[in-house]
Amino acid sequence: MTAPSDAPRLAIIIPVYGHPILVTEALESALAQEAPFGIHIVVINDGCPQPETHTVLTAYAHAYPDRLTYLRQPNGGLSAARNAGIAYVLSHLPQVEALFMLDADNRLRPRAMAQAMAALQAHPQAGWVYPSIDMFGIMARCDYGGPYSRLIHSQMNICEAGSLIRRDVFKAGVMFDETFTLGFEDWHFFLSAGDAGFHGINLENFGFFYRKRPESMLSNADKSREFLLGQIRQSHRDLYHPAYQLALEHHEAPRYALWLQDTAQVRLVTDPAHPGEQLSPEAYIRLYWASKTSPMQVSVPPYLLVTTEAVLKTLGEMGLLHGLIWQLECAAPELDDVAFATVTAPARETDLQMMEMPRNMASRLRDKAIIWLIGTNALARTVDGQDGSKESRDAFSEPAVCSLRMHMPPALPHLEPDSMLEALRSAPWQSAGQEKWRWRQSSIGWRGREHQIVRAAVNPRTQACPVLPRLPAKAGSSQIGVLLPGDDQVPPTCMPLLRALQPKRALGAQLHLVALSDNINITRLGHELGAESLFDTISLLGAAGFEGQNPGKLHFDALPLPGAPPALDAKALALLYGMNEIHVLALPESIPSAARLTGTLRRWGVQVTLHVPDTDSDAPGVALISAYEHAFHRIYTSNSELRMALLLQGIPRSKLTNAMLSEGLSGAMR
Repeated sequence: MTAPSDAPRLAIIIPVYGHPILVTEALESALAQEAPFGIHIVVINDGCPQPETHTVLTAYAHAYPDRLTYLRQPNGGLSAARNAGIAYVLSHLPQVEALFMLDADNRLRPRAMAQAMAALQAHPQAGWVYPSIDMFGIMARCDYGGPYSRLIHSQMNICEAGSLIRRDVFKAGVMFDETFTLGFEDWHFFLSAGDAGFHGINLENFGFFYRKRPESMLSNADKSREFLLGQIRQSHRDLYHPAYQLALEHHEAPRYALWLQDTAQVRLVTDPAHPGEQLSPEAYIRLYWASKTSPMQVSVPPYLLVTTEAVLKTLGEMGLLHGLIWQLECAAPELDDVAFATVTAPARETDLQMMEMPRNMASRLRDKAIIWLIGTNALARTVDGQDGSKESRDAFSEPAVCSLRMHMPPALPHLEPDSMLEALRSAPWQSAGQEKWRWRQSSIGWRGREHQIVRAAVNPRTQACPVLPRLPAKAGSSQIGVLLPGDDQVPPTCMPLLRALQPKRALGAQLHLVALSDNINITRLGHELGAESLFDTISLLGAAGFEGQNPGKLHFDALPLPGAPPALDAKALALLYGMNEIHVLALPESIPSAARLTGTLRRWGVQVTLHVPDTDSDAPGVALISAYEHAFHRIYTSNSELRMALLLQGIPRSKLTNAMLSEGLSGAMR
C-alpha cells in the first residue's frame, strides 16, 4: 500500500450516482493499491438521491482524510462528475502526473496503478494507457491488444474510460463532453485527445475489472447507437473524411505488402508511391505466421502484392501505378481472391486501355503477369493447408486478370509467385502458426481488415468497392482532377485546361486525369505518358461515357452513371474522393449525369468546376445547366452569348466565369 504521507503522483477519480454498496468495492480496491508512489482518491457524489450514498462516502472521507477527497454536487451526469474530479486535481494536487477514471461499480487489482504508471513512464509520447478488459458478472476476457490505431478507434471504442490518462491531456483542454448524456462520452473523449495530438497504448495485464450487467448505462447507450454515432461523427468531421482515413490506413494498417522479387524486399504501404516499413522477406514471413498465433497483437496487410521494383518504377513514371493497382483490387475485392495484371500491345499504338479479362483466359495470360495481388484468405488456403488437397494448397487456379494495353518501350519482367509461396510454406514457424496462443477473446473486429473502413467512408452502401490507394495532398499543395467523358473523347477544352493548370503543378500540385471509359487516345492529350506529360496520373473508370439528355431522368437518384450499372457510381467516388478540386468536361446534355456525384464530393470539401464547351445558347441541353447549377461551385464557358443566356436563366453572376481557372470569385463574370 502507499503511505498516507507520500506526495500523490496519481489520482483516482470515482464518480458516483447510485451504487451505494458497489462503490465500497471500488473504494476498497483503490485504497488497496500497492505502488511506490502516493495515490489520492477523489470521489464525486453526482447528486445521488439515495441517502446511503452520502453516508457511505462521508464515512470513507472521515476514515481516510489524507488519501481521499469527497466532493458533492447537483446531478450533472457522468461527464460533469468526472470533470469536477479532474478540475479538483488540476487545481489542488499539482504533483499528480496522471489520473485514472474508475466507475463506482468497477474494481482494480492491487498493482493495477503501479503497472499502468510504469507503462506510461516507459512510453513518454503516449497520452494514456488503456486495458484489455476482464469482465465479471457476465464473464468475458477481452483482448484489445496490439498497436493503438486511431483508424480503428474511429469505428469502435477500443479505450475503456478506466484508463490512466496523463495530466497533459487535460491541460491541453480535453475534458469529458457534458452534452453526451446518453453514453459514448469516453469514446468521444479519447477521439478528442487524438485530435489534440495524443495517442494511447494498450496494457494487457492492467488489472482492471469491469462489471458487466444485462442492463446498464452501456446497454442503454447501444439502444441510442445510431444517434450517438452521428454525434461522434459530427464532432470529429476531419477524422471521418475519407482522405484522412486513407492516410491513417497507410501509416497504421498498410493495405499491401509489396514483395519485390528483384530487390528481395517487402514494403508495407497503402500508397505504393510512398515509403513504408521495409522488411526482408524472412521478416515478413515471420510476421505472417506471428499474425496467425496472435491476431490482435500482430497483423499483416490484407493483400500481398508480388512484383518488382522495376515494374513499380516504370508504371509510376508513366502515371499508371495507382490506377492499375486499384483496378487489380477492384477485380479481386475480397480477401479470398487472387488477381494478376498483364501488359500487352494495343490495337493502335496511340491507345491506352485498361480492362478486366474473363477468368477463363487466366491460364493463357499467366506467363505475361507483371503484378500479382493475393488476398490473405487465399494466401492462407494455399500455404496453411496440411492435407495436401487442391482446395487447401491452390487458390490460384482461376484468378482475375487485369489487362493493361499500351505501347510501353521498356520490357517489364514477367513473374510467378511460386517461390514466394514456397518460402511461406517451408518457414520454420509454419507449424506453430497453426495454433492460437492467446487465451483472451479477440475483441477488435476491424483488426486485419482496416482497408474496409476507408471503403465504407467513401461508399457506405457499397463497402465492397476498393478505394484508390493514393495519399492526400500535403499541406499547402493540392490534388486536382480533370474528369473526361468516355467513348475515347478528349474535348477541345481539355488541352487549354491542362496547360492552364501547369503553374499549379510547378507549385507542387498533382494533376490527375480520370477518363470515364476504359480506353483513351494518348496522342489527343498532346504528350506521351512519362516525364513530359501535362499530367501526373491517368485512371480509367470503364464506363461508356456521360449519359445524354433524358427528360425522364432529371433527378440525381434516378440517374445511373454513364450507360452503366449504379455500381460505377461507387467506383467513380473511389477514384475522386481524394481530390481538392475537380474540373468536369461535359456536353450540356450530359450535365445531369455529370452532376450526379458532386453532392457527395462537395460534402467532402471538393471544389467542382463545370467547363461548358463553346456552343450555341439554344443548343440541346443548355437549359439543363441552370437546373443543375447548384451541383457546381463554378461554371466556365468562353462563349459570351452563352454566358449571357445562362445569366438570364437565373444562374448567379458570381458562379459564371470566363476565366478557365478562377480563384474564388476573382474570375467571375463582371
